[in-house]
Amino acid sequence: MPELIQPFSVSTWSEFQQRWAGLHNFRMTGECAPFDFEVPALERVIAELREDELTRITTGARGSSLALEDFAAEFRAKTVADAMAGPFALAHFKLSRFDAPGKFLHGFQEQVLEPWQAALHEGGFTFERCYPIIFISGKNCATNYHMDLSHVVAWQIYGTKQFCGLQDPQRWAPQALRMNAKGPHVTKPAELTEADTLCYQMASGSVIWNAMLTPHWVEAGDEVAMSINFSHGGLRYQGQLCPHEQEWVDHQAAHPESADLSPAGVY
Repeated sequence: MPELIQPFSVSTWSEFQQRWAGLHNFRMTGECAPFDFEVPALERVIAELREDELTRITTGARGSSLALEDFAAEFRAKTVADAMAGPFALAHFKLSRFDAPGKFLHGFQEQVLEPWQAALHEGGFTFERCYPIIFISGKNCATNYHMDLSHVVAWQIYGTKQFCGLQDPQRWAPQALRMNAKGPHVTKPAELTEADTLCYQMASGSVIWNAMLTPHWVEAGDEVAMSINFSHGGLRYQGQLCPHEQEWVDHQAAHPESADLSPAGVY
Protein backbone atom coordinates (compact mmCIF):
# COMPACT_ATOMS: atom_id res chain seq x y z
CA MET A 1 0.00 0.00 0.00
CA PRO A 2 1.43 3.42 -0.92
CA GLU A 3 2.59 5.58 1.95
CA LEU A 4 -0.08 8.00 3.06
CA ILE A 5 0.48 11.66 2.26
CA GLN A 6 0.27 13.84 5.35
CA PRO A 7 -1.06 17.39 5.25
CA PHE A 8 1.81 19.68 4.31
CA SER A 9 2.61 23.37 3.89
CA VAL A 10 4.37 25.45 1.26
CA SER A 11 5.92 28.67 2.55
CA THR A 12 8.26 29.91 -0.21
CA TRP A 13 7.79 30.64 -3.88
CA SER A 14 10.51 28.11 -4.67
CA GLU A 15 8.45 25.41 -2.94
CA PHE A 16 5.29 26.61 -4.64
CA GLN A 17 6.93 26.40 -8.06
CA GLN A 18 7.72 22.74 -7.36
CA ARG A 19 4.30 21.81 -5.96
CA TRP A 20 1.64 23.86 -7.75
CA ALA A 21 1.19 21.52 -10.74
CA GLY A 22 0.71 18.37 -8.66
CA LEU A 23 -2.42 16.47 -7.63
CA HIS A 24 -2.51 17.22 -3.90
CA ASN A 25 -3.78 20.16 -1.94
CA PHE A 26 -1.53 21.95 0.52
CA ARG A 27 -1.51 24.72 3.07
CA MET A 28 0.09 28.02 2.01
CA THR A 29 2.01 30.08 4.55
CA GLY A 30 4.75 32.73 4.68
CA GLU A 31 5.40 34.59 1.47
CA CYS A 32 2.88 32.36 -0.35
CA ALA A 33 0.02 33.73 1.76
CA PRO A 34 0.44 37.53 1.75
CA PHE A 35 -3.24 38.33 2.18
CA ASP A 36 -4.27 41.09 4.58
CA PHE A 37 -7.64 42.83 4.52
CA GLU A 38 -10.01 43.97 7.25
CA VAL A 39 -13.33 42.36 6.39
CA PRO A 40 -16.30 43.89 8.28
CA ALA A 41 -18.43 41.83 10.65
CA LEU A 42 -19.95 38.74 9.07
CA GLU A 43 -23.49 39.97 9.72
CA ARG A 44 -22.85 43.04 7.58
CA VAL A 45 -21.25 40.99 4.81
CA ILE A 46 -24.26 38.69 4.63
CA ALA A 47 -26.70 41.60 4.78
CA GLU A 48 -25.03 43.22 1.74
CA LEU A 49 -24.61 40.02 -0.22
CA ARG A 50 -28.14 38.75 0.15
CA GLU A 51 -29.59 41.95 -1.30
CA ASP A 52 -27.60 41.50 -4.53
CA GLU A 53 -29.38 39.70 -7.35
CA LEU A 54 -26.21 37.86 -8.42
CA THR A 55 -25.78 36.16 -5.05
CA ARG A 56 -26.34 32.40 -5.17
CA ILE A 57 -28.15 31.16 -2.06
CA THR A 58 -28.66 27.42 -1.60
CA THR A 59 -29.49 25.08 1.27
CA GLY A 60 -25.95 23.96 2.14
CA ALA A 61 -27.24 20.46 2.85
CA ARG A 62 -24.55 17.82 3.19
CA GLY A 63 -24.60 15.04 0.64
CA SER A 64 -22.62 13.09 -1.93
CA SER A 65 -22.69 15.74 -4.69
CA LEU A 66 -23.19 19.47 -5.14
CA ALA A 67 -26.57 20.61 -3.82
CA LEU A 68 -27.59 23.79 -5.63
CA GLU A 69 -31.32 23.99 -4.92
CA ASP A 70 -32.34 27.64 -4.76
CA PHE A 71 -32.97 28.85 -1.22
CA ALA A 72 -32.94 32.61 -1.84
CA ALA A 73 -36.56 33.49 -1.11
CA GLU A 74 -36.64 31.64 2.21
CA PHE A 75 -33.27 33.07 3.26
CA ARG A 76 -34.16 36.65 2.38
CA ALA A 77 -37.51 36.43 4.17
CA LYS A 78 -35.77 36.05 7.55
CA THR A 79 -33.86 38.57 9.60
CA VAL A 80 -30.11 38.30 9.13
CA ALA A 81 -29.73 36.83 12.61
CA ASP A 82 -32.40 34.19 12.02
CA ALA A 83 -31.02 33.37 8.58
CA MET A 84 -27.54 32.87 10.02
CA ALA A 85 -28.90 30.54 12.69
CA GLY A 86 -30.19 28.06 10.13
CA PRO A 87 -28.70 26.11 7.20
CA PHE A 88 -27.61 27.93 4.05
CA ALA A 89 -24.77 28.33 1.56
CA LEU A 90 -24.05 31.65 -0.07
CA ALA A 91 -21.72 32.37 -3.00
CA HIS A 92 -20.89 35.41 -5.12
CA PHE A 93 -18.69 35.40 -8.23
CA LYS A 94 -18.53 39.12 -9.11
CA LEU A 95 -17.05 40.78 -6.06
CA SER A 96 -16.14 44.05 -7.76
CA ARG A 97 -19.77 45.02 -7.09
CA PHE A 98 -18.79 45.36 -3.43
CA ASP A 99 -15.41 47.05 -3.95
CA ALA A 100 -16.68 50.62 -3.78
CA PRO A 101 -17.01 53.35 -1.14
CA GLY A 102 -19.35 52.25 1.62
CA LYS A 103 -19.29 48.60 0.52
CA PHE A 104 -17.74 45.78 2.54
CA LEU A 105 -14.87 45.11 0.11
CA HIS A 106 -13.87 48.71 -0.57
CA GLY A 107 -10.14 48.68 -1.44
CA PHE A 108 -9.90 44.92 -2.00
CA GLN A 109 -8.55 45.11 -5.54
CA GLU A 110 -5.78 47.52 -4.58
CA GLN A 111 -4.90 45.91 -1.24
CA VAL A 112 -5.27 42.20 -2.04
CA LEU A 113 -6.03 41.20 -5.63
CA GLU A 114 -3.43 43.27 -7.45
CA PRO A 115 -0.60 42.42 -5.00
CA TRP A 116 -1.45 38.71 -5.33
CA GLN A 117 -1.40 38.91 -9.12
CA ALA A 118 1.90 40.81 -8.98
CA ALA A 119 3.37 38.12 -6.68
CA LEU A 120 2.40 35.43 -9.18
CA HIS A 121 4.08 37.32 -12.00
CA GLU A 122 7.20 37.87 -9.91
CA GLY A 123 7.26 34.14 -9.16
CA GLY A 124 7.38 33.29 -12.87
CA PHE A 125 3.65 32.68 -13.43
CA THR A 126 1.22 34.02 -15.99
CA PHE A 127 -2.53 33.51 -16.07
CA GLU A 128 -5.58 34.14 -18.22
CA ARG A 129 -7.91 34.76 -15.29
CA CYS A 130 -7.47 35.39 -11.58
CA TYR A 131 -10.46 36.65 -9.64
CA PRO A 132 -11.99 36.29 -6.14
CA ILE A 133 -15.17 34.51 -5.06
CA ILE A 134 -16.89 34.52 -1.68
CA PHE A 135 -18.28 31.36 -0.09
CA ILE A 136 -20.22 31.48 3.19
CA SER A 137 -21.53 28.29 4.80
CA GLY A 138 -24.05 28.03 7.59
CA LYS A 139 -23.34 26.02 10.72
CA ASN A 140 -22.37 22.45 9.82
CA CYS A 141 -23.23 23.06 6.16
CA ALA A 142 -21.10 21.96 3.22
CA THR A 143 -19.96 22.40 -0.33
CA ASN A 144 -20.23 18.78 -1.34
CA TYR A 145 -17.98 16.54 -3.47
CA HIS A 146 -17.03 18.18 -6.78
CA MET A 147 -14.15 19.19 -9.04
CA ASP A 148 -13.16 22.72 -10.11
CA LEU A 149 -12.15 23.80 -13.60
CA SER A 150 -9.59 26.10 -12.03
CA HIS A 151 -6.78 26.25 -9.51
CA VAL A 152 -8.16 27.66 -6.26
CA VAL A 153 -6.54 29.48 -3.36
CA ALA A 154 -8.98 29.37 -0.42
CA TRP A 155 -8.43 32.03 2.25
CA GLN A 156 -10.45 31.45 5.43
CA ILE A 157 -11.85 34.64 6.94
CA TYR A 158 -14.43 33.70 9.58
CA GLY A 159 -15.23 30.44 11.33
CA THR A 160 -13.64 27.10 10.56
CA LYS A 161 -13.93 24.65 7.70
CA GLN A 162 -12.52 21.23 6.91
CA PHE A 163 -11.15 21.11 3.37
CA CYS A 164 -10.86 17.51 2.13
CA GLY A 165 -9.24 16.12 -0.99
CA LEU A 166 -8.00 12.64 -1.81
CA GLN A 167 -4.79 10.70 -1.36
CA ASP A 168 -5.07 9.31 -4.90
CA PRO A 169 -7.24 11.64 -7.01
CA GLN A 170 -6.52 9.76 -10.24
CA ARG A 171 -7.99 6.56 -8.80
CA TRP A 172 -11.32 8.19 -8.00
CA ALA A 173 -11.44 10.63 -10.91
CA PRO A 174 -9.96 9.06 -14.06
CA GLN A 175 -9.57 11.05 -17.23
CA ALA A 176 -13.08 10.38 -18.56
CA LEU A 177 -14.66 11.74 -15.37
CA ARG A 178 -12.36 14.75 -15.22
CA MET A 179 -13.41 15.70 -18.73
CA ASN A 180 -17.02 15.70 -17.52
CA ALA A 181 -16.28 17.63 -14.33
CA LYS A 182 -19.73 19.22 -14.12
CA GLY A 183 -21.61 16.04 -15.03
CA PRO A 184 -24.04 14.10 -12.81
CA HIS A 185 -21.55 11.27 -12.29
CA VAL A 186 -19.29 13.46 -10.12
CA THR A 187 -20.52 12.08 -6.81
CA LYS A 188 -18.70 10.98 -3.69
CA PRO A 189 -17.97 7.24 -3.90
CA ALA A 190 -19.66 5.30 -1.12
CA GLU A 191 -16.54 3.19 -0.64
CA LEU A 192 -14.28 6.13 0.25
CA THR A 193 -12.69 5.71 3.67
CA GLU A 194 -10.92 8.14 5.97
CA ALA A 195 -7.62 6.65 4.82
CA ASP A 196 -8.42 7.75 1.26
CA THR A 197 -8.68 11.43 2.23
CA LEU A 198 -6.23 14.29 2.66
CA CYS A 199 -7.91 16.87 4.89
CA TYR A 200 -6.95 20.29 6.26
CA GLN A 201 -8.51 22.13 9.16
CA MET A 202 -8.98 25.76 8.16
CA ALA A 203 -9.14 28.24 11.00
CA SER A 204 -9.38 31.99 10.45
CA GLY A 205 -6.38 33.11 8.40
CA SER A 206 -5.64 29.68 6.91
CA VAL A 207 -4.85 29.48 3.18
CA ILE A 208 -5.22 26.29 1.11
CA TRP A 209 -4.17 25.49 -2.46
CA ASN A 210 -6.68 23.26 -4.24
CA ALA A 211 -5.37 21.43 -7.32
CA MET A 212 -7.37 21.82 -10.52
CA LEU A 213 -9.71 18.95 -11.49
CA THR A 214 -9.24 16.94 -8.30
CA PRO A 215 -12.25 15.87 -6.20
CA HIS A 216 -12.79 17.68 -2.92
CA TRP A 217 -15.45 18.83 -0.46
CA VAL A 218 -15.60 21.49 2.25
CA GLU A 219 -17.53 21.30 5.52
CA ALA A 220 -18.18 24.12 7.98
CA GLY A 221 -17.92 23.66 11.74
CA ASP A 222 -20.46 24.71 14.37
CA GLU A 223 -20.39 28.39 13.41
CA VAL A 224 -21.01 30.30 10.19
CA ALA A 225 -17.83 30.20 8.08
CA MET A 226 -16.64 32.48 5.29
CA SER A 227 -13.76 32.20 2.85
CA ILE A 228 -12.56 34.28 -0.07
CA ASN A 229 -11.31 32.01 -2.84
CA PHE A 230 -9.15 33.03 -5.80
CA SER A 231 -9.92 31.20 -9.04
CA HIS A 232 -7.03 30.84 -11.52
CA GLY A 233 -7.21 29.67 -15.12
CA GLY A 234 -4.65 29.43 -17.88
CA LEU A 235 -2.06 29.41 -15.10
CA ARG A 236 1.41 28.77 -16.47
CA TYR A 237 4.83 28.53 -14.88
CA GLN A 238 7.61 29.30 -17.34
CA GLY A 239 5.00 29.00 -20.09
CA GLN A 240 3.70 25.54 -19.10
CA LEU A 241 0.22 24.58 -17.94
CA CYS A 242 -0.13 21.93 -15.25
CA PRO A 243 -0.84 18.43 -16.68
CA HIS A 244 -4.54 18.52 -15.74
CA GLU A 245 -5.16 21.87 -17.41
CA GLN A 246 -3.21 20.89 -20.50
CA GLU A 247 -5.32 17.74 -20.70
CA TRP A 248 -8.44 19.87 -20.37
CA VAL A 249 -7.35 22.30 -23.09
CA ASP A 250 -6.53 19.42 -25.43
CA HIS A 251 -9.91 17.80 -24.75
CA GLN A 252 -11.80 21.00 -25.46
CA ALA A 253 -9.97 21.40 -28.75
CA ALA A 254 -10.73 17.82 -29.78
CA HIS A 255 -14.36 17.80 -28.56
CA PRO A 256 -15.71 21.36 -28.74
CA GLU A 257 -19.30 20.15 -29.03
CA SER A 258 -19.33 18.32 -25.70
CA ALA A 259 -16.67 19.93 -23.48
CA ASP A 260 -17.74 21.96 -20.45
CA LEU A 261 -16.91 25.62 -20.76
CA SER A 262 -14.10 26.89 -18.58
CA PRO A 263 -15.02 29.58 -16.04
CA ALA A 264 -14.89 33.03 -17.57
CA GLY A 265 -15.07 35.21 -14.48
CA VAL A 266 -13.42 38.60 -14.17
CA TYR A 267 -13.24 41.02 -11.27
